[in-house]
Amino acid sequence: MKSNDESESCHQIKQDKQEHTYMKTKIEDLFDKLSTTQGSNSNSVNTVNVTNKHDELIHLNSDDVNGKDVAIENLEHCEIFMKGIPSSLHIKNLHGCVIIVGPCSRSVDIDKCHQCEFALACQQLRVHTSDECDFYVHITAQPIIENCHNCRFAPYNVEYQSKQKDIAKSGLVWAKDFWDNVLDFNHKTPGVHSPNWETIEEEERKGWSLDVPLSFS
Repeated sequence: MKSNDESESCHQIKQDKQEHTYMKTKIEDLFDKLSTTQGSNSNSVNTVNVTNKHDELIHLNSDDVNGKDVAIENLEHCEIFMKGIPSSLHIKNLHGCVIIVGPCSRSVDIDKCHQCEFALACQQLRVHTSDECDFYVHITAQPIIENCHNCRFAPYNVEYQSKQKDIAKSGLVWAKDFWDNVLDFNHKTPGVHSPNWETIEEEERKGWSLDVPLSFS
């Protein structure tokens, strides 16, 4: 027969799992609503596609991406420097790439990426089925990872002349930042750090400029 302490412990574990499931459902609903809003407002004119490239250095400027949905897919060993304010980013199937972006006014969705580096500022970030990736982010809600391994996070570290103007136009609340408060949907043990992500030590962190597309670390 269980003691009172054991019963209370079991009850607390059950309650924590229920709260985790509820939070996951609410966040998924919010992200889906945000994505649906973006999808209903998008068309071919408002979408920029970067697909099927290998070993390329790609520059996108404000005139290319402002207010548009950007889809990046099937890239290998490419570097993209994107100055401007995209509405959303959809990134899929990248290997060994570097993606450096100005403030995105809404969400970023990343899927099936391997050994990549991302520098992103956005409202929502969700990463699926990716591994060995580094994320330098400024984000106004918890970043979400799912089915991911060996991911690392650090603060957004991108500089360029029009950065402050772009931040203001993007509508992002710069005083709010959850870069190190990652929610792992595959980790359900309360009070225990997920084994699937960690922070990048300060001495290892990189930085970039969108004025000069070279790492200054």
